Amino acid sequence: MGGDYGVDVLVPGAIAAARELGAGARIICAGDEATIRAAISKDPDGDPGLEIVHAPTNIGMDEAPAAAIRRKKDSSIVVGAGLLRDGEADAFVSAGSTGAVTAASTLVIGRLPGVRRPGIAALIPSANGVTLVLDVGANSDAKPAHLLQFAAMGRTYSHSVLGVEQPRVGILNIGEERGKGNELTQEAWGLLDAHEPGFVGNIEGKHLFRGQADVVVCDGFTGNVVLKILESFGGFLLSSFRQEIEGDWRAKVGAGILKPAMKQFARRFNYAEYGGAPLLGCNGLVMIAHGGSSAHAITNAILAADRAVRDGISTKIRDEIEREQREMAVDAGEASTMEGNP
Repeated sequence: MGGDYGVDVLVPGAIAAARELGAGARIICAGDEATIRAAISKDPDGDPGLEIVHAPTNIGMDEAPAAAIRRKKDSSIVVGAGLLRDGEADAFVSAGSTGAVTAASTLVIGRLPGVRRPGIAALIPSANGVTLVLDVGANSDAKPAHLLQFAAMGRTYSHSVLGVEQPRVGILNIGEERGKGNELTQEAWGLLDAHEPGFVGNIEGKHLFRGQADVVVCDGFTGNVVLKILESFGGFLLSSFRQEIEGDWRAKVGAGILKPAMKQFARRFNYAEYGGAPLLGCNGLVMIAHGGSSAHAITNAILAADRAVRDGISTKIRDEIEREQREMAVDAGEASTMEGNP
C-alpha cells in the first residue's frame, strides 16, 4: 500500500469502499500486514472484512521503475499486480509510483492482445460533464499508431463506462487545421481519419473545457503537463478569489451567497471526486490513484474500478482493438492489390 500518506488514508478509503460495495465485494490490501491491521483497528465500526496479503517492501518514487519491479518482488505494487494476473483479483488499484505501476502492469500483468502501448486516461471537467484525455503519463514518446489505439481504447471506455452514446475523438494539437502540429500529430490525423469512427479532428488546448470532444488523445509528455496544470487550476482560482474579498465586507457578503456554487465548482476540479485514472490496454483493470490521494479519493478509485470491471471494459477494448486491426489489414491488402494492378 503506497502513496504519499500510506495506510493512514489507504485503509480508511478501502474500508469505506467495502461498506459501500456491500458483502459481495472482496477488497484485498497488499502491504505490510502488521501496519495494515493496526490501521484497521482504528476504525470505530470494526473491520468490514478486508483481506490482507503481506507485501513488506515499497517502491519509492525516486526508484527506476523497471529495475525496482524486477528487484522488489515482495513490494506491494508487484504483489498487487500479481494478484490481478493470477485471477485472485478483478482489478488493481494503486496510489504508488505511477512509473512503477505502469511497469508492473506491463511486465507482470501484460498487455491485451494487439495493444502496442497501454495509456493512462484521466478525466477532466468540461462543458458536457467530463472529457477523457490519454495518454497522461505512461508514454513520454508516442507514435501515430499508439495514438490510434489510444483513441479506440478511450472511445470504448467513454461509451461503456461513462455512458457517452457516440463519443467524439480528437487529437490535442496547436491548431484545428489538418496540417497543424508536429510529425506525430500530422501522421496520427491520417490514421484516425481513416480508422477511428468518432474522429472529429484536432482539438486545441483552449477547447478542452468546451467539450468539443469526449476523448482527446496525445503523447504522455504533453498529456501529463496538461493534467498537472489542471490539478492546480481549481485551487489557484479559489485562493485568488479569497485574496480578492479580504478586507471588503461587501465582497464577503456576496461570497457567502455564492458559497454553495463555489463548493460545487471546487468539486469539479478536485481529482478526488474522479478517484483514479485507468491504465487502458492491460490484461485486466488497472486504476492509478494520485500519490497524494485522500481516503475519499481512494474510495472513489476503488468504486470506479468496480464499475469498469462490472462493465467488462477489458474485454470490450480487446474486441475493439481486434476489429481495428482487421480493418487495417483489409485496407493494407486492398492497397497492395491496387499497386500490383496499375
